[in-house]
Amino acid sequence: MLVTVSMEPLRRKRRIFTFVLIGALFFTGMSSLSLNSVSGSEVDKTIYLTFDDGPHPIFTPLLLSLLEEHGVKATFFPIGHRLEERWLSDDLNDLLNRGHLLGNHSWTHRELTKQTQDDLYYQLNTPSELIENMTGFRPNCFRAPFGDRNYKVLNAAEELGMKHVDWSIDPQEWREPKIEEAMEHISERYEDGAILLLHDRTFLSLPILKEVLERFPSSEWSYKTIPECMVNEEKKVRSSTREKGDIPIGNVKNVFKIDETLRVSGWAYDPDAPNGGLKIKHSGKTGEVKSLGQTNLNHEFSFDISDFDVDTPVCLWIENEGLARHNTFLGCHNATFG
Repeated sequence: MLVTVSMEPLRRKRRIFTFVLIGALFFTGMSSLSLNSVSGSEVDKTIYLTFDDGPHPIFTPLLLSLLEEHGVKATFFPIGHRLEERWLSDDLNDLLNRGHLLGNHSWTHRELTKQTQDDLYYQLNTPSELIENMTGFRPNCFRAPFGDRNYKVLNAAEELGMKHVDWSIDPQEWREPKIEEAMEHISERYEDGAILLLHDRTFLSLPILKEVLERFPSSEWSYKTIPECMVNEEKKVRSSTREKGDIPIGNVKNVFKIDETLRVSGWAYDPDAPNGGLKIKHSGKTGEVKSLGQTNLNHEFSFDISDFDVDTPVCLWIENEGLARHNTFLGCHNATFG
């Protein structure tokens, strides 16, 4: 793997517009969350999907829905100032709840090798501080804008606890090539361990990702997050930022296939339920939502699902009957063999 050592009213309007457009696009062109892909349970070829330059108020949510349809995971490298302007803490936690990971992509997308030492520190540390304030943790990885880095950049990042993540496939969809040209570039380089770079600020990332997941399905390829970007003690650090009245957060850690049964495990936390007891639900065979059980005193869960088509992604939710009445989505996941 290529790894080296008061805007609230505006945000609400953007969210409303985003949800309307998401519905229009998905019902008129793209597939809905029908879960028609099959599980990548026995594959041994790994691909790392990565997205730079977001978040975008329209394209990022659409990409997340497309990833859920296929039950695959990705790593996102948002630009700091865009993250501050466009997303709240709950938005960023939603991405993490689904099983995706985060990295640092600088504050304003400058060429880092041309920055003074103070400006370089500002470009790298400011987005890490923002992410920490929103999620409880600082990123363990970063991607330099344009891949522009040298010893000074890598050393500064290392002092901030981050390793650089490169890429091996870059169709440069921001140049607006034909989809066939982009896919030819991707197909020639698609191999075990490859890191695909796309940009969630561009519309073309949507049809390209859709074509990638159809041409290289999760039944044949395992789509994973960048290991160097994993969050240490995730449950502890993310839970530490939540206050009473906040919506629940969580994460699905494992989905194992054991014969014809799925075993799912993870954690879910709500400060309004300090002793656990959060209800975990999943989508059944016919699409209806069924209850699996509740979290324990440690805010963890582990359940077996026997009445489920094990060759489709399993989608899970945390039910919240508190004041917010928000059912937190924990993503759709393909099974691996236990």
